[in-house]
Amino acid sequence: MPHPLSPIGVFDSGIGGLSVLRALRDVLPDEQFVYVADSGNAPYGERGDAFVQQRCAHITQQMRERHDIKALVIACNTATAAAIEGLREQHPGLPIIGVEPALKPAAQYSQTHVVGVIATQGTVSSSRFATLQAAHATQTRFVVQACNGLARAIEDSTRPGRDAAA
Repeated sequence: MPHPLSPIGVFDSGIGGLSVLRALRDVLPDEQFVYVADSGNAPYGERGDAFVQQRCAHITQQMRERHDIKALVIACNTATAAAIEGLREQHPGLPIIGVEPALKPAAQYSQTHVVGVIATQGTVSSSRFATLQAAHATQTRFVVQACNGLARAIEDSTRPGRDAAA
């Protein structure tokens, strides 16, 4: 059982999830965090589910063993889609939070009820994405495009020291 002062684990296939970490730190300033960027295996969005599930299981286990995390945030759409259910089964009692494409707020706030979605192939081909899309399809038409290279582009644009104008 983790100690109340144990950190919250956060991981992504790279450094794009640092934006999630920043938001968590803003909302939970008294918490400690440990972040893992699996950059050597990025991007997950162009990998198969079995690979993503194996990486997520490994990272989660390592965070539990090395840092005694009290909760886990998966800061990756593809990892959430491919692995969150299995991780919750493997780690009962560990709160596991994932990120998903923002289809619900997009459907809610769209004035035209037509929403364009770009995401990795791994995300848009997942059953989790299909379920999320179907839940909001009665009020909104989603135009979905899988984008090879999207995760890499996000990674490249979020690297520390990168000039956004370049």
